[in-house]
Amino acid sequence: MRLQGVLLLLFAVAAWAQLAVQPPQSIYDGQTVGAIDLIGNPHRDVETFRPLIEQKEGKPYSESKVQASIAALERTGQFPKVEVNVVPDPLGLRLNFLLEPAYYLGMVNFPEATKVFSYTRLLQVADLHEEDPYDPTRVAASEKALHEFLRRNGYFLAKVHTDSEIDDAHQLVNLTFSVTLGKQAKIADVVMQGADASETSKLLHSVRSLRARLTGALLKPGKAYTPERIQAATKLIKRTLAQQHRLASSVQENPPQYHPETNRVDVSFKVEVGPLVTVRVTGARLSLLPFMSGRQIKKLIPIYSEGTIDRDLVREGEQNLIDYFQKKGYFDAQVKTTFDRQPGKILLVYEIDKGKKHKVDRVVLQGNHQVSEQDLQAALVVKKAHLWFWSHGSVSEKLAHQSANNLQAGYRDRGYEDAKITPQIVPHDSRIDVVFNIQEGPQTLVENVEVVGNDNVPVEQLAGPGGLELHSGAPFSPRKLAEDRNRISASYLNRGFLNVEVKAAVARNPQDPHRVEVTYNVAEHQMVRAGDVIYLGQKQARVALIQKTAKLPTEAPIKRGDLLQAESRLYDLNVFDWSSVGPRRPITDQTEESILVKNHEAKRNEITYGFGFEVSHRGGNVPSGTVAVPGGPVVGLGSNKIAPSQATFASPLGSVEFIRRNMRGLAETARASLVVSRLDQRALTSYAQPHFIGSQWSSLSTLSLERNSENPLFAASLGDVSFQVERLISRKSNTRLQIRYDFNKTVLSHLLVPQLVLPQDLNVHLSTFSGTLLRDTRDKPLDAHRGSFSTLNLGITPTALGSSANFAKLTGQFAYYKQVHSVVFANSIRLGLVKSFASSFVPTSQLYFSGGGSSLRGFPIDEAGPQRLVPFCNVLSHQTGCVNVTVPVGGRELFILNSEVRFPLRINKALGGVLFYDGGNVYSAINLNNFVNNYSNTIGIGLRYSTPIGPVRIDAGRNLNPVTGISATQYYITLGQAF
Repeated sequence: MRLQGVLLLLFAVAAWAQLAVQPPQSIYDGQTVGAIDLIGNPHRDVETFRPLIEQKEGKPYSESKVQASIAALERTGQFPKVEVNVVPDPLGLRLNFLLEPAYYLGMVNFPEATKVFSYTRLLQVADLHEEDPYDPTRVAASEKALHEFLRRNGYFLAKVHTDSEIDDAHQLVNLTFSVTLGKQAKIADVVMQGADASETSKLLHSVRSLRARLTGALLKPGKAYTPERIQAATKLIKRTLAQQHRLASSVQENPPQYHPETNRVDVSFKVEVGPLVTVRVTGARLSLLPFMSGRQIKKLIPIYSEGTIDRDLVREGEQNLIDYFQKKGYFDAQVKTTFDRQPGKILLVYEIDKGKKHKVDRVVLQGNHQVSEQDLQAALVVKKAHLWFWSHGSVSEKLAHQSANNLQAGYRDRGYEDAKITPQIVPHDSRIDVVFNIQEGPQTLVENVEVVGNDNVPVEQLAGPGGLELHSGAPFSPRKLAEDRNRISASYLNRGFLNVEVKAAVARNPQDPHRVEVTYNVAEHQMVRAGDVIYLGQKQARVALIQKTAKLPTEAPIKRGDLLQAESRLYDLNVFDWSSVGPRRPITDQTEESILVKNHEAKRNEITYGFGFEVSHRGGNVPSGTVAVPGGPVVGLGSNKIAPSQATFASPLGSVEFIRRNMRGLAETARASLVVSRLDQRALTSYAQPHFIGSQWSSLSTLSLERNSENPLFAASLGDVSFQVERLISRKSNTRLQIRYDFNKTVLSHLLVPQLVLPQDLNVHLSTFSGTLLRDTRDKPLDAHRGSFSTLNLGITPTALGSSANFAKLTGQFAYYKQVHSVVFANSIRLGLVKSFASSFVPTSQLYFSGGGSSLRGFPIDEAGPQRLVPFCNVLSHQTGCVNVTVPVGGRELFILNSEVRFPLRINKALGGVLFYDGGNVYSAINLNNFVNNYSNTIGIGLRYSTPIGPVRIDAGRNLNPVTGISATQYYITLGQAF
C-alpha cells in the first residue's frame, strides 16, 4: 500500500502541473482570442462590466490589454480580487475573468439520463471540469453538447433543461441537467450512395446477414438506431469490400435523416469503391498452413489494415516481409516488389527470395570494459540459437538496431553520455554471429548535488529514506535526474505545498565536461491547509460513512496523496460509480481552501436470472473414475465407473440472484441466490458490512441450504450458518485477523455403499469458533516471484455449543518466494494438527487429506496417508458382486514441505520450467515415530506457460517411497502455481 501511495504521488506531480491555472503570459501574444467570459457571483449581472475589457474577442491576444482590463475592473471597487485564466482552445484562446468572490462548480447531476447512460460518460460529454468556476456560457455549451450526444444515440426527441442550485454558504453552484429522453428512434431505410446497383445489392445484403446479426451490425427497418450499430455496420461494409479485394475503398455515414412523425431514421452511407487490388506473395510461403499464411500476409502488409494503398505502405510491407523471414533465420532474405497500376485495378506482387537459412551462433559484445556482459544481456532482443533442433535464434536488421538502441540507452543511464553502439552481422556458412561494437567513452560523474529554496522542508525529508538517486560520486543519468525532481515535488505535494515548482539545473565543470554539478531549485510557495470538508452527491449513503472512509481532517495541510487515496477508498466501498476529491477552486495564492468530496451513487439493485431444462440419469455426471461424499475425500475408482440409475430425470432448471447494495446507507450489501432443479436445490444468503457496529472491523454473515441427490450413491442435506469479522492489522505488511463462528450440519441418506461413510459421519453437527491470522506480501498472488504468504488458524469445536464431537484444530502455512535474476526459488511448509478431547472423536470431514497437484505430487488426489478397503457391491458399471475400493481414512497430523526452482525456457517468452521436491504425508496419529516412519519424498519436473489469469501448469512427480497399489509416477495438468 505504501508503494501505491508513492506511485499516486508521482502521478499527481504531472497531473497537477497539467491542471494548474494558467495566468496571463506573454507567450500568448498574437494568438487569436476566441471568447471572453466574465465570471463572478451568480446573483449579480457582471455583463455590465464588459465595456471595461480592453482585450476584444476576435482580436490578437495582448498581455498589456489584459492587464489594463484587470486594472479597470479593480478600480470599480466592486471586486476584492480579479484574476484571469487563459484556456487554449482550437477555436482560439478563451479568457476567463474571475471577479471574486466567484462561485465554483459543485455537483453535476443527470437524473433521467443515467438510466440509459453511465454517469461518467455524461460527465465527459458535458465537459465541466473539477475546480472550474461557474460560468453560465459554459453551462449552455454543455447543454448543447448533451443534446447532440443524445441525438447521436438515437434520442432525436430528447430535451435538455438545466437547473442551477446556488449554495451561498460554500459559494458553489450545483447543476442538474434534466433530460426528457423520449423514445429511441428506429431505422427506416438504408441507402448506399456511390456504388453501382450490383455492388449496392451486395453491401445491403452484408448488413442484413447472419454475420451482421452476430456482430451487432444488423441494419434493417425497425432496429434501434445506435452509434455502436452504425460503427459495426461501417466496419462490416469495409470488410465486405476488402473481401472483394477493394482494399482502397472508403465508407462514411451521411448525416441521418430523421422523420419526427414516425420517429424513424433514414441511414445512408457514402461509399467510394476503390480499385481492384490483387496482392500476391510468391517465392516463399509464410506458413505451412494456407489459412495461416493468409493471416500473416494481412498482418505484415499494411494496406489491409490502413484501407488504402500508396508507395510508402508498399515499401513498409516489403520491409515487414524481410524482417519476418530474417527472424525465421533467413537473414539474406530479399523481397522484390512489382507495383502495376491500371485503370480500375492494381496488381501488387512481392517476390521473396529467402536465401539460405542461418542459425545465430553467437551474440558477442565487444568493448564493454566498464559494464559486465551480464548487466547488458537484458537489453538484447537478438537471441542466439539453442540446443534444440528447431531453434535458430532470432535476428533481423530491425532487432539488431533495436538492441543497439537499448544498449546505448543503458550506457547513458550509467553515465556514459558519449557511448556508441554499432551492430554488425557476420555470416559464416550456415551460421551467423551478431556483434555489438561498443565505444563506451568516458563516464560522466556527479561532483555535487544541492537543493536550494527548501526553506520549510529539510533535504533529508525530501529525499526519503533511500536518499536522492543522484549524489556525489554517482554516475550522471537524465532518467534519475527527472525521478529525483519528481520525488522532491511529490514530497512537497504531500506536505501541503500544492503550487511547488522544482527545476533541475546541470552545470558542467569547465575543466572537465564529464564532471557535473546538479542543483534542484525549489520555489515552495505557500502551504495550503484544509478549511472545511464539503460532501456532495450522496443520497442514500450517510455522511458519517463517507467521512470515516475519506479520512480528511480539517486544518491539516492538504496532501495530494491523501486526496487520491481518499478517492480510491470511496471507490472500494462499491457504492459509488464516480468519486472526486479535491480543492473547491484552483490553488493560486490562498493559504486555506475547502475540500470537495463528490460522489455519485451507483444503482443499488441488481437481479441476475437464468432458466433452462435438464434431462439426465443420476450418476451420469459423476466424474469418471472418482466419487466424493460431502465432507469426505475424493475416492479413486481406477478404471471403474458408477453405474447411472435407470430412471431418467427431466425437470426445469432455474437460478436467480438478487443483490441490494448500500443497505442502511452504510455500504452494506445483502445477497440472496436460489438454484432449483429436480436433483439439486440450493439457497444462499449473505450480508456484508464494511464497518461492523461502526468499528474498523468488517463482517460477513452467511446462510446456505442445499439438498442434493445427483449422485446415485447417496443423498445429502447440507446447511451452514456463519458469522465472521475481519480487521486489517497492518497495511504495510498486508496482515489481517479473522474471527469466525460457523455452524454446519451434514445429513447423508440413501447410501448404496453403507461402509463408504462411517456411522458417526451420517449426521454431523459442527459448531466452531476459530481465529485466523493472515499475512501476504507476495508481488503477484497468482504467480509470485517475491514476498511471502503465511496463515495460522486455530479452531475449537465443543459439544457444549451443539456439536457432535469435541475437538480442536490448528493449521498453519508459510510460503516464501525469492527471485535471483530470472530464477525464482519458491518454498512452502504446511502443518496441521487436530485432536479430540473429553473422550470424543474427530469427524472425517475435519481430518486432513493430502495428495494431488497442489500438495504431494507423488500421490493421486487425497490418497496420501492411511487407507481402508470398502466393498462396492453391484453399483459399478459392468461389474457384478463386490469390488474392494481403497478409500482414504484421513489423518490427525499433516506435514507438507514443497520446494520449487522456477526458471525461464528460452524457446518462448511465456514458457518456463520447474524442478520440484515435495515431502511429508498425512499421519493417523500425532507422534514423532509415525512422522519419521511414514515420511514420503517426491521429486519431479514441470512446465509453466504464463497467461493473464495465471500459469498453465504441467507436472510429473515421482514418489521415491512408493505405496503398494498406487503408481509411483503421477501427472497433473491444471491452472495456477502449486503454492
